[in-house]
Amino acid sequence: MKFLKKIDIYYIVTLFFLFITAAANFISSSDIGWFLVIFFILIVAMVKKALKVRDLKIIALFSLAYLVFVGVRDIFINNLDIVFLTSDVLFLFKYIFLTFIYCVTLKEKTISYLVKVTVHLCILSLFFYVFQLAGFGEYLYKYFNALNLPNSSTNPDYANILLFSYTRGSHEFRNCGFFWEPGSFACFLIVVLLLNLFLNRFIYDRNNIILIITLITTISTTGYLALLIIFFLSYRYRVPKINIWVLVLIPLSIVIIINTPNLGDKITKTFEGDMKDSRPHQMKIAEHYYQHSKGPAPLNRFSSMIVIYNKFGNDLILGESNKYNVILNETDNVDISNGIFDFMAKFGLVGFIFLMYKYARFCRVYVFRWELVIYCILVFLIICTGEPIVFLPFMLLFIFLYLEQLSPAKSQAIE
Repeated sequence: MKFLKKIDIYYIVTLFFLFITAAANFISSSDIGWFLVIFFILIVAMVKKALKVRDLKIIALFSLAYLVFVGVRDIFINNLDIVFLTSDVLFLFKYIFLTFIYCVTLKEKTISYLVKVTVHLCILSLFFYVFQLAGFGEYLYKYFNALNLPNSSTNPDYANILLFSYTRGSHEFRNCGFFWEPGSFACFLIVVLLLNLFLNRFIYDRNNIILIITLITTISTTGYLALLIIFFLSYRYRVPKINIWVLVLIPLSIVIIINTPNLGDKITKTFEGDMKDSRPHQMKIAEHYYQHSKGPAPLNRFSSMIVIYNKFGNDLILGESNKYNVILNETDNVDISNGIFDFMAKFGLVGFIFLMYKYARFCRVYVFRWELVIYCILVFLIICTGEPIVFLPFMLLFIFLYLEQLSPAKSQAIE
């Protein structure tokens, strides 16, 4: 009963926002689902009288600047067909407008509710994960699929029931949570963990412990590496003066990364493999194999970067299009996994720098010192390199979160 008392309209709004941003479920798999969620949040905003004249001016000016940017780029610089411009415009009304209306509706409650709902979803994921570890993954797949819920995944072994995802044969020992795969779930948890630390002045409370435990179950190299940076960030926040422990922690962290099998070895092997696999001959072999089995050839972080750069070159300054994969797949039938270069292919280095600026400006409100902002940026770069998540609404939040100039004094983490 205590749990039910915590569920209010803002909780429900946040829950739908997270389901949409998690992707590969029946809500996010169609444009109808997106616009129903946007319409629902907009109705809540109007009922709560959350929309102010200032907010409407901000989104109007942002939309105008965005439309001018993609219009000039797509038509006059990249010489693309109208279908690409249509996709870029649709991105504004789906992803950006959803993010904006969510931030405006919850205002200073945004971070608190993101943390609260995520922690509850983490607890549910750990419940399903226990069954998964106990060897009942096949039953999870069977009963999830029995619900016959549609999703956007092309993998026949993938099953999703909104609250949890499971991929048979791929993630037997990894927790996907409510995301489409464990790596993306880990990156999301890192963001929420950082936000809750902002609210709590870097005190590790019960919510943070739950987030960290769940993060560990993802068995994500990217997540573990980002977590180490967050631990160091927490220490520097609590102990701002340079002392002997700082000089010890830095080389110690490097040693841990190098000597932990799931970190150092995997990073090294991934880099070496990607350098080999990104060669044209090897790429064609991989594409031929996956065309006869699972579809596009999946690329790791470094090979994704190389393939995108080789294809678009200087066009990455302004980006190609939100629908750049159509152009890419004309020559390379691949699946990109590098979030930074994925975003740059969509909106260019210009767009990525803009998002990074908004993120740094937001972090500065909480950590006060530019040294700590640099650590926050490093965390952001790590998780963005690991997974194609930068374009998702929970990452685009940073464009609009700073508007309320939130501070720990204004908002407290909800237990």
